[in-house]
Amino acid sequence: MNHKTAVLVVDMLNDFVTGALKCDRGLAIVPKTAALLDGARRANVPVIFCNDAHLKDIDHELKLWGDHAIAGTKGAEVIPELGICDKDYVVPKRRYSGFFHTDLDLLLKELGVDTVVMTGLHTHMCVRHTSADAYQLGYNVVVATDATDSFTEEDYTYGLKYLKEVYGAELVTVDALLSRWGVKA
Repeated sequence: MNHKTAVLVVDMLNDFVTGALKCDRGLAIVPKTAALLDGARRANVPVIFCNDAHLKDIDHELKLWGDHAIAGTKGAEVIPELGICDKDYVVPKRRYSGFFHTDLDLLLKELGVDTVVMTGLHTHMCVRHTSADAYQLGYNVVVATDATDSFTEEDYTYGLKYLKEVYGAELVTVDALLSRWGVKA
């Protein structure tokens, strides 16, 4: 069976990698994530950024995590190393999941996508909740294991285990995905 795939990049934003909610482990996945996105673009696999874009003093999530990725600020911008291209898509989100009250499902359906490759931060939170909704909506879930991470090794490992056991996610490396798409890193 031939699957139409899209890469979802979750919260690879300035505030998550170097800013308000800095994650050193997030910085470590930047080279592999950049290689995956470059390969996806060359293979005509859609790249979709699912970005926190919070409303200051309004969004429920800010009560738990404090101000981060406030819409319109530098902190809410994708890190420059991943360089959004003209043919990429951006879906702003105000909760953990890239699907919750966004048009991500509509975009994927109009692109004819049935499989999503999950990347970004955090494996046990926003990647997990986006994967949950993808699964509930009937998408196949693939996780690029070296292009996603969490604050701690424990959270990362737990996140991957959960995604595999609960959503049947395929766990695969960036190099394996690039090979599958017939492109070199």
